[in-house]
Amino acid sequence: MENEERRATPKSIVVDIMNLMNLRTRVTCWEDDEEIHIDIWGDDLGILIGKGGATLQALQELVTIIVRRNYRETRRITLDVERYKERKRKKLREYAERMAEKAITTRKPVKLNPMTSRERKIVHDVLKEIPGVESRSEGEEPSRRVVITPTSS
Repeated sequence: MENEERRATPKSIVVDIMNLMNLRTRVTCWEDDEEIHIDIWGDDLGILIGKGGATLQALQELVTIIVRRNYRETRRITLDVERYKERKRKKLREYAERMAEKAITTRKPVKLNPMTSRERKIVHDVLKEIPGVESRSEGEEPSRRVVITPTSS
């Protein structure tokens, strides 16, 4: 039993969960000093992503709790399914750029759809790079949203 504990890794925990769910997957992993990144690949894995990535986020939190409690791992653990998070970041970036252009063109504030704090951070980071606009968040969770305002420059 003790030997089994030493062999367990974040990747093997994810593989075990996928097996328990009867999902045929390939799990890859890379790590550095700050993060352990686990990618899950396979067919019809939408069930792992869930609406707006909610299931994927919950799975990531579950794996993080298991690893932190049992193996004293302190690095951040990031789970992704077929590069879903990467594609989502790209779409958010493009959306932020389009809405910034709209704010500049119309010279009026543009309110974006409600987003999670992680999504808002991505949008704010993109907007910092665009001259002529500034951004802020407003509202209460879960309806908190980014507002893009043209600057007077």
